[in-house]
Amino acid sequence: MEFGLIDHLVAFIILVVFPVLSMRNGKPDEEIVKMLPPKKDLFYTNGWMLIIAASLVLTVWNIQKRSWTTLGIQWPEITNVVILAILALACLYTIDIISTFLQKDKNNEEAKELEYIIPRNWSEYKPYIFLSFAAGFSEEFIYRGFLIQYLLFITTGLPYQTFYAILIPAIAFASGHRYQGWWSMMKIAGIALLLGVIYLSSKSLLLVVIIHVLIDLISGYAGMMYFKKFPIEAPNQNQDSETASNSNL
Repeated sequence: MEFGLIDHLVAFIILVVFPVLSMRNGKPDEEIVKMLPPKKDLFYTNGWMLIIAASLVLTVWNIQKRSWTTLGIQWPEITNVVILAILALACLYTIDIISTFLQKDKNNEEAKELEYIIPRNWSEYKPYIFLSFAAGFSEEFIYRGFLIQYLLFITTGLPYQTFYAILIPAIAFASGHRYQGWWSMMKIAGIALLLGVIYLSSKSLLLVVIIHVLIDLISGYAGMMYFKKFPIEAPNQNQDSETASNSNL
């Protein structure tokens, strides 16, 4: 399997351009947050943008007539490594969720800063479900499927080839979440590393897509429960969004 100029360009955009732009922009200030559209529009827009990006990457893969099996379009092989990686990810994620609720006073300000991307009620959670599925499928096809296979190719013959093929996409993926803060980036990088291990060990994208979707769905639900139990003032109170939300409750 060969990778050409168009693949190098796509990889450069994903591995360099997007992370640099994300790191440069950092966390949005309050004025920018106030200018954002209602969450429903934000969730749908981001979801479709991810789907379009994944479609472009898959189109590049397809026009090169590469094997879809190599990309990970097949049933997973369940090995001991896969099981251990899934258990480790589940444990770490559960601990993080529990810790967030237990340390409500410490995390309240951080939650307030991220309120604009977290659903607060069921009317906001519904479009968030679409975003969760879009992100789960699209980001795994891009970061685990395409990028890991690409890096395995360009690092052929180098020591620790597999390690770099998993690590580099994980860092790029985490960097794209700079808007959530440094601590969140570190947690996302750890999750991405484990997803990379699961992907290569199972030789399938199925498990990592399912896990990614579940993580996003649970995170959104946990955020909704957090705001319900520990209500905070939202930084982005769009009148149209608020009216629509109240009418659907």
